[in-house]
Amino acid sequence: MKKYRVGIVGTGGIAHAHIQGYRSVANDICEVVAACDANQRVLNEYCSKYDIPYHFTNAIDLIESGKVDVISLLTPPSVRSDIIFPAFDNGIHILVEKPFAECLSDAISFVEAAEKAGVGLAVNQSLRFMPDVLKMRELVKAGKIGQIRFISHDHYQNRTQTKGWRKDEKRLEISIFSIHILDRIRWLVGSKPKKVSAVTRYWDDNVKGETFTSLTIQFENGVIGTMVSNWHSVIPDCRFRIDGTKGSILSEKKAVTGDESTLTIKYTNKEAEKYSFNRRNAAKMNMGESMKELLSALNENRQPHNSGRDNLQTMAIVDAAYLSSSRDGYLINIKELGLNKALL
Repeated sequence: MKKYRVGIVGTGGIAHAHIQGYRSVANDICEVVAACDANQRVLNEYCSKYDIPYHFTNAIDLIESGKVDVISLLTPPSVRSDIIFPAFDNGIHILVEKPFAECLSDAISFVEAAEKAGVGLAVNQSLRFMPDVLKMRELVKAGKIGQIRFISHDHYQNRTQTKGWRKDEKRLEISIFSIHILDRIRWLVGSKPKKVSAVTRYWDDNVKGETFTSLTIQFENGVIGTMVSNWHSVIPDCRFRIDGTKGSILSEKKAVTGDESTLTIKYTNKEAEKYSFNRRNAAKMNMGESMKELLSALNENRQPHNSGRDNLQTMAIVDAAYLSSSRDGYLINIKELGLNKALL
């Protein structure tokens, strides 16, 4: 089994969770050997804390150094193309932090470039790896609740302290938070999105983007999915349910990133089953799982399930949602985006 040399580009707050996850979960398959950040002080502190030998203030220097096989790309979406294309030209694989790109067309260009270069590309949709979600997928894939008819994922939190680059993003709540929720919905449904409608609200004067979203997805297989995400809720709550022809599944927890969750499965003619999960530092561990999935796929010569191509369907929902919101909730057909061939 090949062990990959990883370079982290962008050593801000989220980079600490990434490296801790990699070293806890994927230590047998990767080693973080380099880091890059334009802020020399932040870079030095990060490399000193985690004993990283190679430091770079310019991503091109890192790419051309020959020191890394894989880049963990944690920069804001607006500057990713400056790194992604040169990295692919140098045969470097990439795990991109969500959101994959600023828009679907950019994401498509990244996927096309990766496939042309023959390199691996995955997106850190790390919340797929939460224990309750993995159990839900296992039950759905096994047909335990029959054919899915409805799937709903609602999240309520008090998140009015958005700082850094995010506070200036016009695409905010959907793009940086509920994109995780949307990705989990479509991953479990296992069908392409067909139509999307969304209503957003801008309830925080300190940020430029939306902080509330109510959204509906119609999938090609007939399943209806809904999502509500509210950053102005004093009582936190996270519920993820699936209703099928033979039963229902309900996950309950305080926050989508929380360590603890309870899963209830109720079949049509059976007593309810309950599972309790408690994975310490789950959010960090999931980032390790996300990197491990990419690297394992490279070793096994397969596509990771969190591949860039797979994520195009999530990005299509995001773009359709923003277009719908701009039209006051008007129903958007994914074909209206004009890029449907890329989703095949």
